[in-house]
Amino acid sequence: MEKRLLGLYNLSSDLTLANSYEELYKIFSSALKKVLKFDNFALLIKHGNELKVVHTVGIYKPNFPLKLDGEKGITVACANEKKTIYVPDVSKDPRYIKAAPNIKSEVAVPILYRNELIGVIDVEKAEIDGFDREDIQLLEIFANVLAAAFKNVEFKQKLENSERKFRSIFENAAEGIYRLDKNGKIIEANKALQKFFGYSEEELKKMDPRELYRNPDEREHFLEALRRNGYVRNYEVEYVRKDGGIVIGNEYAVLVKEGEEEYIDGIIHDITELKKAQREAEFYNALLRHDVANKLQLVVGYLDMLLEEKLEPEAKELAELAMKSATTAIEIIENVRKLQVLKKELKKERMDLDTIIRDISCEYCKEAEERGIRIEYRDFGKKILANEFLREALANIIWNSIIHSRANMINIYAEEDDKWTKIIVEDNGIGISDEEKKKIFEMGYKGRDSKGSGLGLYLVKKIIESMGGKIKVKDRKEKGQTKGVIFEVYIPK
Repeated sequence: MEKRLLGLYNLSSDLTLANSYEELYKIFSSALKKVLKFDNFALLIKHGNELKVVHTVGIYKPNFPLKLDGEKGITVACANEKKTIYVPDVSKDPRYIKAAPNIKSEVAVPILYRNELIGVIDVEKAEIDGFDREDIQLLEIFANVLAAAFKNVEFKQKLENSERKFRSIFENAAEGIYRLDKNGKIIEANKALQKFFGYSEEELKKMDPRELYRNPDEREHFLEALRRNGYVRNYEVEYVRKDGGIVIGNEYAVLVKEGEEEYIDGIIHDITELKKAQREAEFYNALLRHDVANKLQLVVGYLDMLLEEKLEPEAKELAELAMKSATTAIEIIENVRKLQVLKKELKKERMDLDTIIRDISCEYCKEAEERGIRIEYRDFGKKILANEFLREALANIIWNSIIHSRANMINIYAEEDDKWTKIIVEDNGIGISDEEKKKIFEMGYKGRDSKGSGLGLYLVKKIIESMGGKIKVKDRKEKGQTKGVIFEVYIPK
């Protein structure tokens, strides 16, 4: 037994080095022949609901599948019961399937890994009761070693597949991907990064990365931020290509430790064309806001003068329509300007909510009275932290209620908790359908009766979000019935 265990030790070492299942089966079969006397041997591996013979010695492979739900087969019984089965005389066991002539005894041992069935080791002899207790114990130990080796090969192949997939992604990604050593030198660069800079990978490896920066000092800032935080995100940099052209990258990088080694892995997204498009958009927006808005102001001025004159009814109606169109166009341009401003980080300051609400209510009181609407406000008595557009957002919500609600009451008040100041604007009008609630804050959405641009409540949402807040709309309930609508504006404290 001692000699056999030594053989088992050698087998364990050899199996650890196997890189494929075929190699594993051959090593196992060779080792088994050295320590155990047998006439026939078969190694069967579980595939779905079958046992598949993958390696044999002195036995032919059955030309039919060994079904795990079948009635025949000592190996099938071993697999289903997950325990060793020894048959001293196969002629007396109805489960026996003849696979070779003159076989008298058979032992089947399950290959288990944490109770997961991997397969069966099947060994046969041409003599009755040909296996002793030591033989069976040795086979069971072999089965355990084989199970661990099988999982080891499975892990290796999964790792190899993962590495192959990673390499394919790395090489074929549309984004520039790189790896740097701990000193910031390039040690790997994929095809997209080579194309981005115009250098080959070998050229990039030999370069001082500072040479790639339009402003070389940016390199130190980048590395400092990376070492301080462990990563950088959305880091925009202007680079110089090999041909001298300027390209702009949005960079993400992270520090990675692999054992004792430290690396920097990063991705550069080419935003050169995007930045160019943004600059052009900003130019045209400025042109729209400045030149076109100025021309419209002139049109409004001329129309205002014209409407002061005595005009025929038809001419007066046309002039009023033209005035309305011009003022609507100015409003749209102003809303577009505000949306552009909201893309930037705006300074917050303490604002007196009571003063803001009362000013808006006073400004709209005439329109509200003409529609039979009473505006009520309960003083909050505190200042809140907000940006300059808060008044614009609240005015838009209140005006929206005045114009579209068909209410006779608009109630405005504020509440607070540990996190939020909540400003509530509620009316007792016709309400808003569930379908409209889903779309009301979308850009360009207009209700059935609205003649506006569809930017009003979208702008409100953007203003509130620019302060880190949120806005909700829900039904107002009165005696269990829907009566009007409630807008809730949440401003962080």
